[in-house]
Amino acid sequence: MSLLWDFIITLLIIWPPYVANATPVIASKVFRRRTPIDLGRNFIDGKRLFGDGKTYEGFITGLLAGFVIGELTYIVVARAVNIVSELPNPLAVFVMCIAALLGDLLGAFIKRRLGLPRGAPAPLLDQLDFLLAALLALWLIQPSVLRIIYVVIAVVITPPIHLATNTIAYLLGLKREPW
Repeated sequence: MSLLWDFIITLLIIWPPYVANATPVIASKVFRRRTPIDLGRNFIDGKRLFGDGKTYEGFITGLLAGFVIGELTYIVVARAVNIVSELPNPLAVFVMCIAALLGDLLGAFIKRRLGLPRGAPAPLLDQLDFLLAALLALWLIQPSVLRIIYVVIAVVITPPIHLATNTIAYLLGLKREPW
């Protein structure tokens, strides 16, 4: 296999978690009422569990959008090019999307413990929390699909992609910060 082919397969594998992770930003602008997942509660250290930026509305829309995109990719692309065996199955896509969102919540939890306010940058944590959680989920659910080269490619390309898409979201007025 060529590196280009590995790159393409990697993008197809990580596309659903990317969408799941990005959708809550859009959802925050669509829903007037946003319910924080932590319901405003604090952890034992007196700091918020996750903060106002992590909402039920964002979690649910992220999960649905990521799963739908994953299914469309699986049905349209994978079958058309006959690479079904190289991509996550529907259950794995669903679990990857949940894991991506839970990984993002874990990142927010860690940032609150570090005393970082909502929107403060946390290099690499911000870019990789969702991805590593999604890849771990894929490894647990469908390990035959996950090759080490895909993990390496995903970890290398995600930070610049994440920063670029966040900058675009900032310029569009969807985010308060460009990171």
